[in-house]
Amino acid sequence: MGITSPNCFNLGFSMDINSVRESLKQSRTAGFDLYERRPGNHQLILPIHHEDGDMVEIYLQDSPQGDEFVRICDYGLTLMRLSYTYDISTPTRQQIFDSILINNGVGYEEGNLYLDAHMDRLYESILQFAGCAQKVCNMRFWSREITRSAFYDDLEAYVTTDLRSFSPSANQFPLSDYPVSVDWSLRLDSWNFYVFGVRGNDKAKVVALALLEFQKADLLFTSLVVHEDMEALGRKERIFLTRNADKQYPGLEDFEKSITRDIPRLVGVPA
Repeated sequence: MGITSPNCFNLGFSMDINSVRESLKQSRTAGFDLYERRPGNHQLILPIHHEDGDMVEIYLQDSPQGDEFVRICDYGLTLMRLSYTYDISTPTRQQIFDSILINNGVGYEEGNLYLDAHMDRLYESILQFAGCAQKVCNMRFWSREITRSAFYDDLEAYVTTDLRSFSPSANQFPLSDYPVSVDWSLRLDSWNFYVFGVRGNDKAKVVALALLEFQKADLLFTSLVVHEDMEALGRKERIFLTRNADKQYPGLEDFEKSITRDIPRLVGVPA
C-alpha cells in the first residue's frame, strides 16, 4: 500500500466511524463513501480524480488530537504516484513541494501526507487535502517560470555526483579579463571540457559569445552545451550557438545518458 508512517497507525484514539458516515451523507457529499480496508482504516471513495482519470486516494484514520478529529492521509500514495514521472530530490523542487503543503495546511512525515480535521469541518478538509494531493501530482505541469530553475539544480546535482571522476570545478573563468564563467569545468588526461547549461535565448547568446572569445584566445578545450529544451530556442540563437559549440545535448536526460562515454571518446581514450 505504499509508504506508511506513524501518522497512519492507531494512536490511542478511536475514530467515531458512525459520525463520519453521517457527515458524509449530506447532499454536498454526494458520491462520497467509505470502504474499510482493515479494522480502523477506511478508504474514502470520492468523485475527485487526477488528470488521467484515476481517483485521488484518501484514507481516514484515528487522529492524535482526540475523538472529535479525523486524520486524513494517503499512505504515501501521492508521492509514489509523482515519483513515476517527477523527481523532487533537488533543493528547488523540494522547496516547491514544501510550499504546496504549507499553503494547503497539510503535514508530511516519512512519505505520508496527512491533515487532522475536526468533525465539524470534515467535508471542507477532505476537499482541502484532495486539492493538495492534486497539486503535488501536477508539480511537473507548474508554470515554467516557477520550476525551470530546477534545471540548473538538476545539472549541478548530476555533475557533482555522477561526474566526480572528471574533477568538476564550478564557475571557472578561463580568461581573467572576460567576465563570463564556465558553469562546470571537467578534466580527463589534462584536457579541459567546459560545460554550459543553457536555459533560454539570453543564456544561449552569452554562451555563444563566450565560446568565440575562448576560441580567439586559442584556449584548448572542448565545449559541452546542455540545454533545458533546445527546441525552445529561437532560430538565430540556435544557429549562433551551433556554430561555436563543439557538442550539444538537446536536454539534460541526453547529457546524463551519454556524457560518461562521450568524454573519453572525445579525448581518444577507451571509456
